[in-house]
Amino acid sequence: MFSELAEIDGLSLVQQHRADLHVRPDADRDRLAAQEWLLTDGLGGFAMGTVSGVPTRRYHGLLVASLAPPVERLLALHSMNEIVWVHPDDPRCFAMDLTEASFRDGTALTGGRSRLERFELGPDGRNAARWTFLADEHVRIVREVELCEGRSAVVVRYECQGGRAWVDARPLLGLRDFHALRQTPDGHMRVTHAADGRGVWISGGAADLSIELHPETAGSFKVRPHWWEGLRYAHESDRGFDDTECLFCPGSMHLGLHEPAEVLCSVGSPSENRDLFDASRRSPGREIRLSTAVSAAVRDQAGEAEDRQVAALVAAADQFVVRRAPSRTLASDDHALVSVIAGYPWFGDWGRDSMIALPGLLLATGRLTEAGRVLETFAGAQRNGLIPNRFDDHGGEPEYNTADASLWFLHACGEFLAAGGDQQLFRDLLLPACIDVVDAYSTGTRFGIGVDHEDGLVFAGDEQTQLTWMDAARDGVVFTPRHGKPIELQALWYHGLETLAGIVEPWDPVTAGGLRSRAERCGLSVPRLFWSERLGCLADCLRPTTRGWIAVEEIRPNQLFACSLAHSPLSEAQREAVTRLCRERLWTAGGMRTLDPADPGYHGRYAGPMRERDAAYHTGTAWPWLLGPMAEAVLRVGGFSAVACREARAILAPMLGEMLGPDAPCPGQMFEVYDGDADGQQPGGCPAQAWSVAETLRVLTLIRRSESARAE
Repeated sequence: MFSELAEIDGLSLVQQHRADLHVRPDADRDRLAAQEWLLTDGLGGFAMGTVSGVPTRRYHGLLVASLAPPVERLLALHSMNEIVWVHPDDPRCFAMDLTEASFRDGTALTGGRSRLERFELGPDGRNAARWTFLADEHVRIVREVELCEGRSAVVVRYECQGGRAWVDARPLLGLRDFHALRQTPDGHMRVTHAADGRGVWISGGAADLSIELHPETAGSFKVRPHWWEGLRYAHESDRGFDDTECLFCPGSMHLGLHEPAEVLCSVGSPSENRDLFDASRRSPGREIRLSTAVSAAVRDQAGEAEDRQVAALVAAADQFVVRRAPSRTLASDDHALVSVIAGYPWFGDWGRDSMIALPGLLLATGRLTEAGRVLETFAGAQRNGLIPNRFDDHGGEPEYNTADASLWFLHACGEFLAAGGDQQLFRDLLLPACIDVVDAYSTGTRFGIGVDHEDGLVFAGDEQTQLTWMDAARDGVVFTPRHGKPIELQALWYHGLETLAGIVEPWDPVTAGGLRSRAERCGLSVPRLFWSERLGCLADCLRPTTRGWIAVEEIRPNQLFACSLAHSPLSEAQREAVTRLCRERLWTAGGMRTLDPADPGYHGRYAGPMRERDAAYHTGTAWPWLLGPMAEAVLRVGGFSAVACREARAILAPMLGEMLGPDAPCPGQMFEVYDGDADGQQPGGCPAQAWSVAETLRVLTLIRRSESARAE
């Protein structure tokens, strides 16, 4: 194995995967305002915006920092207002405004996109985004934003190629909770000018912020505090949220560009982060981590083009893996806990998402130590057999309202051990936590979660709860009521029991026998109570009524888990029927629909104010992460044959093309959802979603390893 890995240049593949968008002169430049980019710092912080530069979300900014990783995030540096003077001290001198913004009164600044020639994400394999603007036929202006990993800081660089120029740059600051908008100017902002006139320290907001020029940069900082008011964000308008705010500007920087100019913006005092000018240029730790992960993921080589796809997925996966600690200082410790951000920009670390994403993000990439720490994070927060649904954004307190996260935890622990994870950690911490889950579900726990001992099936919740992944609710309305006995809980329960039984049997056959007895009771009940002859597949849920348990006969993708997991309660013919029907009725290029289009409750578009979006969220909207179980079900039903591998690849191919193509809505990342209607299918939700990337990567590596094993 090690000699095989040595032949793969993981670093080269990482560098090749970068997004490199050349903007044609005749291109639709408004499209650039719809394409979003993302950089992350490993602490939950990030930089994010549009390729054009116009901020369209309240979350867009050049530095969003996490004060208690990975939560308590604040938008620190929002953007730079930039005017470049080309050919200064020359009759040809002219000004070029690169600022992009929209305002409440309808005013728009759009100078940057008209001159944008090229956008690069990850140039030279670095954690950076780069814009190249064409000033005239000879002169180009390059702006680069590089996020400093693990430090809550960003370096903004400017360079003039082919001539002379200087730039007047005004930093626009939010210094607010990243979910909130500042509606009016705040009189508490204070600006302290550095003694050398080359930087400032801003206090009075949600955190202190320092801005300083690199020692070798020609320039100065002129303090002139003022406010920019009425900035408007188009996405917030579309979602029906408040959409305008005002930003604080401490003054302006006058930067000469006869040599590249650099500006550092960091949370904390200047003395804390001065070393980051040099550290930002190259992050050996990040390079080694990505190179090793790529080498592990592409060990079963399938060809140069697909190897690059895998490398791109590995780099995307890395952005979701974060440290969890009470402070940024403690997060830098090598022994800090690890967690998974569910999606950027607004999600924190969620239990269900972390457990589903862990095999793709960390096991498929050989990051077993970090996988163990993620499991340790959630095992340590388990209460009453439940792992947290999420950690609160403010304070990080765990919340437990989920019925499936603990069952996904059983699955993730089994996958961790099977992948070669730390056996001591598994025996000492993870296995006891898994047994606690089984015991708590068997005897009954919070939120009405328990096991019906008549049929061995898991039940959960009531009319007022939303405990499965289909959890949309607003204003007291649960849009997808699935209380009772949802099908995926049964599939996960059966699979988890069988997995644990196989693990403990060598040293504790009595416990293994008890686990298998519970699994058998559940396994007999699933086909008997869920199978619908009318639909030719499984019902989605059994709902309690005064007449007993009634099957909810809806065609939904949740039944796929009874086919995709290694242990299935269904017959071979039933697995084949479910897989075929889901492929025919629910698959789209953007993901699996959450409801059959023929159903009266189907919603084909995910758009409009949030109430309309929530109503459509799980009633037709397509989810890319479900392509994973769809493709794996095809593999298992087809016995991992060459034909099954080809079909599974075909299921993933359109989404890979969307992610890596020139028109990618978020270059190098995968959105959370897409419209259910295949005609004009548009992305929605989070521009970067962990399980969308993870499941695509996991199943693609599964296909490759199946082919490699067959070839041997």
